[in-house]
Amino acid sequence: MRRAALALLFSMTAVRAEAQGNPSKVLLDDFEKPLKDWTFTDGAEFPGARGSLAADAGQAHAGKNSLLGKDAAPRKTLWIDDVEAVLGPSAEGRPTILPAVLSMTSCRPGFGPRITYRWDAEPVGSDCSVYVHVVNEKGHTAFQADHSPSVATSAWKGRVEYTKTLLVPIDVPEGEYRIMAGLYDSKGRRPLKAGTGATDASAGGKQDRFQIGVLKVDSKAPVPKLPAPTLKLDGFALTFNEEFDDLSVSAVGPGTRWIAHTPYFGDFGDARFADPTPGFPFTVDKGLLRIEARKTDAGWRAGLLSSADPKGNGFSQKFGYFEMKAKFPKGPGVWPAFWLMGTNGIKDKSITNPEIDVVEYYGALPNALMMTLHLWGPGKKHSAEADCAPVQGMTDDFHTYGAMVDEQHIVWYFDGVELWRQKTPEEAKVPLYLMVNLALGGGWPIDKTESPSFMHVDHVRAYARKP
Repeated sequence: MRRAALALLFSMTAVRAEAQGNPSKVLLDDFEKPLKDWTFTDGAEFPGARGSLAADAGQAHAGKNSLLGKDAAPRKTLWIDDVEAVLGPSAEGRPTILPAVLSMTSCRPGFGPRITYRWDAEPVGSDCSVYVHVVNEKGHTAFQADHSPSVATSAWKGRVEYTKTLLVPIDVPEGEYRIMAGLYDSKGRRPLKAGTGATDASAGGKQDRFQIGVLKVDSKAPVPKLPAPTLKLDGFALTFNEEFDDLSVSAVGPGTRWIAHTPYFGDFGDARFADPTPGFPFTVDKGLLRIEARKTDAGWRAGLLSSADPKGNGFSQKFGYFEMKAKFPKGPGVWPAFWLMGTNGIKDKSITNPEIDVVEYYGALPNALMMTLHLWGPGKKHSAEADCAPVQGMTDDFHTYGAMVDEQHIVWYFDGVELWRQKTPEEAKVPLYLMVNLALGGGWPIDKTESPSFMHVDHVRAYARKP
């Protein structure tokens, strides 16, 4: 048999074969013919991996055109004879859904409990989403909280538990609501088993919809209180301190502390980010930055600041604590935010770039502080973990919004109170730059947005741990 010489890394695209009955072997390639369906991967997706593929069988056997022959092969060359796959039946388990655990059984509109979803899990053969429908006394869905589970359902095993905020929209009427949940994928809802305390509410015996809890919406319910602050910056040094006594900004640089667009030229939202001109969209007065969103004859215009320019110049930092102190505008349609992205991803589109949304605020959800960790990969690959925290007063006064990023975790803070934490993915262990913006929309209508609307920022700071 012919053999293929490879140094470290390659991949193959093959047609998926479904096994029926007993497990069987499927020959993917015996390398009797020159390589055809193999694609060389240069190791960019695997740090430290570098290699080459002798794609011609003659070269692999030291033919006259050989660049890498059997006798001349470098050390650690891998010789492969056959590649086979052993297929068995697909895993089509039926997880057991358990009753949810709610941090409170009643809440005001615009707030919501922390809810722990629980499953006795089995792998289901595909990656499913969780649907959560909150239904009223008539059985009509009042609002939804669909999401991806913390562990992919294709890898589920044993007890799976995770906690998210179930945010009640501010316009939901008072009353008692039942929380319905289940799994679904591109083929539809998946059948499940009901654990003790979970009630099958599916139609026609499908076993795909279960009541896992009850929530009372009451305008007189207590407002949830935040715990005491836990943020400590002992042992940290201030590395970036924008107090807005003045403002150094240009459209795209160079030579200014801030630029007025995303450095990767990916502006977003329903208002175009304006180049800075005297008085718009940025003004500073007495140590405060004002970012303005305004409707003009040419449409809505608003403002964004980035600490890095399109060449990656400017402030960025690997690990540390990043903070903004700000007061948000009121009204539907406004979408202020403070967020971080990886500097390396500005120019290198072949890598997966992190985005840490320290805070996003939607005017339609006035008590919801939104937090998200995105990973943006090449080829439009994208994954995200998100949560929100019910807090009051984001439009009434100035508050601090921060994220601590270290080797182990990313921790989100509001006024020094820890709200959420996630394990730091490898992709986020890179220098991060800062962005502050007042955008509009974000999936919400802007027809009732007040013009002008203002976001006020007291400071933007970064800290690094002292050596």
